[in-house]
Amino acid sequence: MELNIFSVTLLVSGIIVAAISTVIIYRLGNAVRWFAFTMLFVSIWALAYGFELSSKRLEAMLFWIKIEYIGIALAPGTWLWFCLRYTGMEHYTRPKIAFLVFGIPALTFLMVLTNEFHHLHYREVMVDNSGPFPLLAIKAGPYYFIHLSFFYISLFTGIIILFYKFKNADPIFKKQNNLLLLAGLFPWAFNIVYILGFRPFGHIDLTPYAFLFMYIFVGIALIRFDLFSIKPIARDKVFEVISKGILVLDPNSRVIDFNPYMEKILEQPVSNFIGRGLEYIFGNSSEFEAHLSHKEKINVESSLNLTSGQKDIAIEYVPIKDKKGGFLGMMLIFEDITEKKTIENQIKKQAEELKNLNSLKDKLFTIISHDLKGPIFGIRELIKLSFEGVISQKEFLDILPEINKNMDSVSILLENLLAWTSSQLKGEYLEKQIFELDKLVEQQISLFEKKTQEKGITLSLQKYGNLQVFADKNMIDLAIRNLISNAIKFSGKGDLVTVFLKENKENVTVKIKDTGLGISEENLEKLRKRESFTTIGKNKESGTGLGMLLVHDYVIKNQGELKIQSQLGKGSEFSFSIPKREQL
Repeated sequence: MELNIFSVTLLVSGIIVAAISTVIIYRLGNAVRWFAFTMLFVSIWALAYGFELSSKRLEAMLFWIKIEYIGIALAPGTWLWFCLRYTGMEHYTRPKIAFLVFGIPALTFLMVLTNEFHHLHYREVMVDNSGPFPLLAIKAGPYYFIHLSFFYISLFTGIIILFYKFKNADPIFKKQNNLLLLAGLFPWAFNIVYILGFRPFGHIDLTPYAFLFMYIFVGIALIRFDLFSIKPIARDKVFEVISKGILVLDPNSRVIDFNPYMEKILEQPVSNFIGRGLEYIFGNSSEFEAHLSHKEKINVESSLNLTSGQKDIAIEYVPIKDKKGGFLGMMLIFEDITEKKTIENQIKKQAEELKNLNSLKDKLFTIISHDLKGPIFGIRELIKLSFEGVISQKEFLDILPEINKNMDSVSILLENLLAWTSSQLKGEYLEKQIFELDKLVEQQISLFEKKTQEKGITLSLQKYGNLQVFADKNMIDLAIRNLISNAIKFSGKGDLVTVFLKENKENVTVKIKDTGLGISEENLEKLRKRESFTTIGKNKESGTGLGMLLVHDYVIKNQGELKIQSQLGKGSEFSFSIPKREQL
């Protein structure tokens, strides 16, 4: 055995590829491991070929060529198997396919081992001493061409699978796919040239050199950068079924990948976002910059203004790091929570309404037990004492005005209670109709005439234009009666209570203005928030706050809005509008 430049090159590079492939088999995943097996078999081919080129005798050369065929026979099968598994075509790796892919290489190796008995693989072998060192010269037998056919069918089938699966791959995988195709085509091109007879170094086959050069390059990339560690096919399948938008950013916060659902989130194509910063997508948002600068996992909620309107989005920032903790980029996971937030707000609103209703319910029991029970029990006791002769007729008549005042409050309270109970228990049914608003108000003023005279209050009506309205008459009647009653309650001798009715283009404005006590800022805020509270009138009249709740409710149900203005010590003004005709 005598080493030469060709054999030394093969032996050194073969050892390197064998070492790299062993590391890959040990460290990396299942599909990539099959690529490493291809590398390992090529290294066996190269090492044995290096020893063959160093041999001087035919027997030694034939021994090493048998070792070479461990790699030559099995490398095409492992390459095809890698392509099938890497592209997600595991359903083709069934036992029958495995028998075909690895059965023919096994038969090829057996034919080489027993060639001296049948000469089907090599028809003739000899030593060529015409060059600078002895070389094995062969003449191919019929089975050699069967092996050659399987060799190239496996090669090109794998390349076609890779090309077909990844021809429309995202840009992030283009280089990876191209490197795979190059790893398949580059060495085999040398082999085709050798088979076709172009042999610049005589009987020396340059195919192993091409394999070794390519696989050293790919092997280092596999170990150093975990190239191919995530299969694009598996990645695509996962990305397609995730019902959240995903953006993958590089260390400079540029988009390098996304999933299809991201287009649904943003309502626009995102393929042109590759290589661009987030400001291209979301504008100059300091919010994104601030969260990205932390380089740590956080969850935030934000709002995006899109074509369909505003969307509530939950964004999860997930840092991507290598095994040593080095920062490689960031993954942003977007979830549309618009509907969820709407439901949450509805639940919160309903909870608040329920809380208010429970509070009002408790208050109603207090009203019934105190404001109603007190006056009614008082009248009962008065009548009882009168019958028993404890009080005289004159004393009874002296007490009657006070009883009458209390009964007016009880009457309004009962009416409000019945109205509120009806609306809460069976729902409010609106019976809208056209009616003369000024006539309804005039009736109300006549009802309060005696009470205003007693308190020394001037109650008047000012009306302008055609005052026909379209609304639920009973609701408007109760609302106006409560507002006039409140204005009188909080006014005293010499005060004015004025009802204004004014026609507008589409509606009629109702305004009840008084020069009474006025409302404090605290209570004014409670009224605007529709909170129930109790106040005492100018002549110590009691109140429950239930009437104002009904006024708010009834005005809204008739397409109006109650507006309140007041200044403590100077009076109050309540106003709302009523449609003149049916609202479409």
